[in-house]
Amino acid sequence: MRHPQLEILLRWLRTHPGLFSYLEEGDDLEILETFSGKSLRLRSSAIQALEERSNNANASETYVIVLWNSGRQLVLSNQGFAFPPDFTNTGPIPTPSQVYCMQDYQNLMNRLRHVAAEAERGREALEIIMFLISLLDGARLAGLEVDAETQEVEGILGLLERGETLPPPH
Repeated sequence: MRHPQLEILLRWLRTHPGLFSYLEEGDDLEILETFSGKSLRLRSSAIQALEERSNNANASETYVIVLWNSGRQLVLSNQGFAFPPDFTNTGPIPTPSQVYCMQDYQNLMNRLRHVAAEAERGREALEIIMFLISLLDGARLAGLEVDAETQEVEGILGLLERGETLPPPH
């Protein structure tokens, strides 16, 4: 049975073209984020609540929070899928924001590639890696598939653990 609040999300998706594409499949939605290519099947039976909220930083922008029956949550925003980091594997890390998106992952990976190319910045590289792990763990908990990104981070960590650096980015 289709979740009664699903119309909130469908209306938001229709008024924010280009950020996501979606396909209605029975009572469920298959949602594709344009920037990252990440997709997510939103099963009506797994949704506890959907709510559209105003962005505190810009009241003319809105986002939709999806709360699953399991307690996990995901946000659909102008930045794409957004989710809180998960610190289970890293321990607490101070962060400037409560939620992040795959664009944040890309920005941090680009920074890591530069930092990990300089041997004297190994500690900084490890701090970025720890944050990336918490970000990817949060994405995974939100329902996104991030195995390729996790392997990329683990590969750089392996180099650093062996005392190696990345080649300088071009």
